[in-house]
Amino acid sequence: MDEQTKHMQAMHEKMMDAKTSEQRAALMDEQMKSTQSSMHMMDMMKQDSEAMPMSGQAHEMMMKRMDMMQMMLQAMMDRQSAQDREPVK
Repeated sequence: MDEQTKHMQAMHEKMMDAKTSEQRAALMDEQMKSTQSSMHMMDMMKQDSEAMPMSGQAHEMMMKRMDMMQMMLQAMMDRQSAQDREPVK
């Protein structure tokens, strides 16, 4: 999960550093795949967490899931913002 979070952070930074609409468009597909992978991971974690009692480890995993979700939502908002900044032709 930590690796997935780091990957999402890197994708976010690449998207924010993109200077042209072409660069942003190229990154959007990769970012969408990363987001889908993260969402799948969260679904699997939810299924696993439903089977175990709440412990310190479960609480830590829940917090990591929340952090990942926040990052995904931020990435979606950033992507929308980037699309809104596209110059009108």
